Amino acid sequence: MLSTSLIEPAKLNYEHWQFPEGSLVRLTHLQEEDLELLYLWFVQSQEAQMTCKPIQNLSFEQSRQQFKDRKPCKFAVRRIADNQLVGRISCFNFNIRNRSVEIGYLTGLPYRRQGYTKQALQLLISYLFNTVKFNKVMAQTGAFNQASIALLTSLGFQQDGCLRQHHELDGKLYDDFLFSLLAEEFRIWE
Repeated sequence: MLSTSLIEPAKLNYEHWQFPEGSLVRLTHLQEEDLELLYLWFVQSQEAQMTCKPIQNLSFEQSRQQFKDRKPCKFAVRRIADNQLVGRISCFNFNIRNRSVEIGYLTGLPYRRQGYTKQALQLLISYLFNTVKFNKVMAQTGAFNQASIALLTSLGFQQDGCLRQHHELDGKLYDDFLFSLLAEEFRIWE
């Protein structure tokens, strides 16, 4: 059994995380100026319905203040070619005892199916396993979200379980699938 002492407290300070660049994208710390576009992508679009996590109906100003107050573990996904913000990736539910963390992601509609999110996840997951020393990375998605399911399985994630009728969308309840990738299953992507 792996010891929780393998995670050094300093490595959990995500405000100091530095990711290597990919060929398509780089991960940077989310900036206040990114919030407006992310707000439009998420709050004022169908994307708000794609998550089963509790949603607070915050105004843009409330969202900005919450960002300033809490400094959440969210990173901007920027296209290498022009530094354009193409999405957001986040970590939450840090469980130091079990050495696990959950991830989430959002990609702007014009930037989907171009490999940006996959490479962003590869950069993040590699960092979480190799640098921070987590043992498990988890993700959750609705049974209706075939694109997200395909993305996770292409990265080697395995379905761990199902939360039955856990996700309401357009008046219908759907199952939510729980996925994880273990450090021992992790492979370097080309």
